[in-house]
This record gives sequence, structure tokens and C-alpha cells, in this order.
Amino acid sequence: MSGMQHFDHELVELDRRIVRLGNLCGLDMLQDKTVLSILEDEVKPDHFPPEQRKPFLLPKGLLTLRYMVEQQCIDDIGTGNCKQILSATLLK
Repeated sequence: MSGMQHFDHELVELDRRIVRLGNLCGLDMLQDKTVLSILEDEVKPDHFPPEQRKPFLLPKGLLTLRYMVEQQCIDDIGTGNCKQILSATLLK
């Protein structure tokens, strides 16, 4: 599997999981505002009922992991190729 295919697959899988887990918490993870509010700790686990707290923590961790994969993508295959991959993902 080439570097581009590897990152393409990883980012798509992360996005799917992030969106699915966000849906369990009633969050639209396709909205930049929602993603930023989670990353900036404006939305916290205690804002949710106990049964939704764990599903909320997982997308936050996956968003952090996604950022790390993006950084590795840029380092490994370059900004232009990584930008091409990111344009085809769910989370822009």
C-alpha cells in the first residue's frame, strides 16, 4: 500500500468513527463549530448524561489522533499530496 493510500484509508476510518460516536452523543461532527468546541473544551463530558460520557470522550481522543495522522501525512508525503487526501475526507 502506498503512502497516499495508507493515509487515505486511515483518515477515512478515523472520520467514520468520529462521526458515528458523535452521533451517539447528538453531536454533528461534520460541523467545524462542533469539532472546535470539543477540541477547545467548550463541550465537556459533564454536559452529557452518564451513559453518553464515554462515547463523548472517544471522539475527542480520535480527533487528537486524527491531527497526529495529518501531521505524519504531511511529513511523509508532503503538503500537496496530503492536501489532496484531506480534501476527500469527511472532516475538512
